[in-house]
Amino acid sequence: MALTITPTIMRSVDTAHVARTTGEGWEVSWLPGRVLSQSQAVTAMMIAQAVGRGVGLSDDPQWPRLDSWARELDLTGPDAVVRASIGALAAESPDG
Repeated sequence: MALTITPTIMRSVDTAHVARTTGEGWEVSWLPGRVLSQSQAVTAMMIAQAVGRGVGLSDDPQWPRLDSWARELDLTGPDAVVRASIGALAAESPDG
């Protein structure tokens, strides 16, 4: 589904993750403590959306796209998927 972007928040029905503006840029819930540009925040949210929809094994055709997006965040594709997956569990947890 579509990514909803406003001047202060980014969200999607496909993931519990959100991106919010800070005084210095954007912070994405699965990359806590990192300040991102708006473009990087959109990229991070696209990764979170893909993870929310499900990512297959290494032969899944979406891996080249995930690898490319992750490079924009100075991450590898697998690292980004793991971080977004673990972060999604915390974001969905009642204690998270």
